[in-house]
Amino acid sequence: MSDHLEYDPFEYAAELAAGADLASDDLSEARDRSGLTRGELIKRSAVGAAALSGAGALAGTAAAQTSASGKFTGTLRVLTLGVEFPNPNIAKQASKDLGFTVKPIVAPSEKQPGIAINSPDTFDVFGGYNYQSLLVWPSGSLQPVDTRRIPNWNKFYKLFTHGKLNPASKRCTYGDGNAPFRTTFVDPDGSTGLPAFNGGPRNNKQIVRWIGENGKPIGGKPQPRWIVGPAAHFNADSMGYNADVIKKAPNKVSWAELLNKQWAGRVSLLRDPGIMAQDAAFAVSSLGLMKFKDFGNPTRAEIDRLFKILTTYKKAGQFRAFWSAFTDSVNFMVSGEVVLESMWSPAVALVKAAGINILYAAPPEGFRGWCSAEGISSKVTDPVKLQACYDYINWNYKGQLGAEIMRQGYYIANGVNLLPWIKSPAGKAAGFDPAEYAYWWGGKPASKDLPGITGKPGDVKKGERREGGSFAQRICKYASWNSFPRESVFLVKRANDFLSA
Repeated sequence: MSDHLEYDPFEYAAELAAGADLASDDLSEARDRSGLTRGELIKRSAVGAAALSGAGALAGTAAAQTSASGKFTGTLRVLTLGVEFPNPNIAKQASKDLGFTVKPIVAPSEKQPGIAINSPDTFDVFGGYNYQSLLVWPSGSLQPVDTRRIPNWNKFYKLFTHGKLNPASKRCTYGDGNAPFRTTFVDPDGSTGLPAFNGGPRNNKQIVRWIGENGKPIGGKPQPRWIVGPAAHFNADSMGYNADVIKKAPNKVSWAELLNKQWAGRVSLLRDPGIMAQDAAFAVSSLGLMKFKDFGNPTRAEIDRLFKILTTYKKAGQFRAFWSAFTDSVNFMVSGEVVLESMWSPAVALVKAAGINILYAAPPEGFRGWCSAEGISSKVTDPVKLQACYDYINWNYKGQLGAEIMRQGYYIANGVNLLPWIKSPAGKAAGFDPAEYAYWWGGKPASKDLPGITGKPGDVKKGERREGGSFAQRICKYASWNSFPRESVFLVKRANDFLSA
């Protein structure tokens, strides 16, 4: 086994969880925000590598550490949930390839925006999510990212710019909520003439729509140059279930199963208010108990009615627990305390590796989507360090990260390049096999025992097929995307009332 596989994913997940607590505690104190205007940030971002000789004139509060050749040699801090660091090898390999230290700062998803808003000087790259950017962007803590400095930008799936892998598809769905094609582009100086996205916070003025719901550029405008940050990893989330108890095929497991009284006392939901509300909304909608105009942006009346319904189920004993730590979701399923719960793909992989007959639902209503948005702190003003931020972001698309997160069931934004990398000498040296791609991306039966989240052959058994099918099949149908709705304050209040009821 190659070195990069020699780690215990259970222990590493626990370390990430512990690190999350430490990071959020250490970074809770508010810091001064950048005094730069968005226009100034754009100008500095556009300076590029050619302006490195002017680093002294443009340096921020702390000049970047540079070598004699003018390249960054210090530590690049990445504020992250941990998804892009699935094992210790990623930060180590990135540091080796880039020539500077990549340091993950792990924080829970619900605390990442607060850190980004209040403490932009404590990180350089915001390894956050597109829906979080809606909350963070108006604070001025992030700077526009230039797509012209992302060489792989035009190799990304059109899912991120047009809403679907194939924009012409009539069968595939955009999904409600903060789908990336609705929340990626920014207009810092008002030059695009595009409308602001209106499905999130009311104070958003600069995150704009380019492609309309008809799949065409709004007003025939060209694609904007500036974004909140490019997607690196993304997925389609649903529920993990014990297939020895719930004897249904993955594509027959509806979101409604969360409220099936047959599983009373053995169901768990994610504690995150926004995600919990969406998963529950899918369930009550599927049962015909109520309708939603937009799962990702519910009204006050819809939120109120939803939690009244959930409270009734809670008092009747439907739910065993509400998990917040990734490891809790794993432990609940491994212990047998729950047989059905909202889960992330790596958690399902860990439970499967522990020998439990768990499957990942492919709900007929569609998946709940999410994607990253790798932003840059507005405090990064030194061109040397700014270039390092772009270098790190671009490293994500070289192949190593895509292959590593593949084993957790995640996808990389430029997946068209992944198989060639796996087949390359670098991919082979890192221990990856085209058979893995055929299983995870192609939806093919495993041709042999394959390594999964632990890196050990047998995590995926010969003959197994990925639930939901191929990449194209799974990404075709989204019910909604992780979102930051307009009524988020009311949503959080009602969610807390529900949890304490």
